Amino acid sequence: MKYAVFLWLLITVSSASLAQKITTTEWKQFVPSDAIPRNIKCRNSNNNIDLVQFNGRYYCAFRTAPTHFASKKTFIYIISSADFKTWKQETEFFVKADMREPRFAVFNNQLHFYFFEGGTKMFKFEPKHIWTSILSDSGWSAKLKTNLDGFVDWRFRTHDNKLYLSAYYGVNLYNSEHHANLRLFTSTDGITFTPISDEPQITTKGAEEGEFIFDKQGNIWSTVRLEGSGSYLCFASKDSIGKWSKKFSKLKYDSALMFEQDDDIYLVSRRHLKGNATEVEFPDKKQRRKNLIHYSFSKKVTALFKINKEKMEIEHIMNFPSTGDTAFPAIATKDDSTFYLLNYSSDIHKRAKIWIGGQLGKTYIYQTELHFGK
Repeated sequence: MKYAVFLWLLITVSSASLAQKITTTEWKQFVPSDAIPRNIKCRNSNNNIDLVQFNGRYYCAFRTAPTHFASKKTFIYIISSADFKTWKQETEFFVKADMREPRFAVFNNQLHFYFFEGGTKMFKFEPKHIWTSILSDSGWSAKLKTNLDGFVDWRFRTHDNKLYLSAYYGVNLYNSEHHANLRLFTSTDGITFTPISDEPQITTKGAEEGEFIFDKQGNIWSTVRLEGSGSYLCFASKDSIGKWSKKFSKLKYDSALMFEQDDDIYLVSRRHLKGNATEVEFPDKKQRRKNLIHYSFSKKVTALFKINKEKMEIEHIMNFPSTGDTAFPAIATKDDSTFYLLNYSSDIHKRAKIWIGGQLGKTYIYQTELHFGK
């Protein structure tokens, strides 16, 4: 018994030591707050964030709408700051339909911005087009339509002077008619995208949110959310980036964001506090629906994880202050060991909510500094 207690203490202290090397400053409310321009009207639901550093300024984009769900009253704003303290409005987007997945990409010495246009039915997921706008000396361009109708943009990365995009076909995502098609695309102009291979990278039903990153050797690491199931951790060699090997997990990593610190790859995503999102590896239609209901009525937090490359596993490091409807983090470098980190959540100072409860209520965007100690 004494040995067991000693072993438990040793494991706890070791885990705490790992966590102590990674610290955050106080989480402060960012949206809405006095830090953003007064003319920006924030609705109840503030979420879907991206953040980038370009030409000495930080650019932040976020969605604001009546609820988490689709609405024709949705706005997306872009704001910018030189010091992460004083912000000015850059531009806004309004299309009388839902808009999500705001994403920046720095490519060919230009700042590109993307989002997808959805529908107007509250509980329908109806991706229609991916739009882009490009920043120039005269300001942001009018929105330009890409060639990816029906797709949802998830992550843009630049590597070896090429622009890459992971996107998934979102039409009929939540029913049995969905044709799984998660792909990696490339582009020479940021407007027209071409698949890097004839076959999709992932064809598992319900595959979405293909987060990915290039490591220092040029290999690809990726997480894929499987709606109604769990998730994949994927790897592709630099010599064959179109062929993704994958490892299934019953845990779900929603709204994932990958970033590198030194030679390590970290992941910030939603964490299901009840553990597994599924009881079987690939559930049938009835079980998938049951899993979705179970998942929606459970509590979530946003958490930090680390990719164990040798074991090809995802290791939990720490939870962040968050509850209810949460995740969709965004990150930008402050210095060699510190990042600015944004995340949205239901009120972190109130009693924890289930996920669906948070989606119907108010959400806020919070900010912190994530520091890696030696």
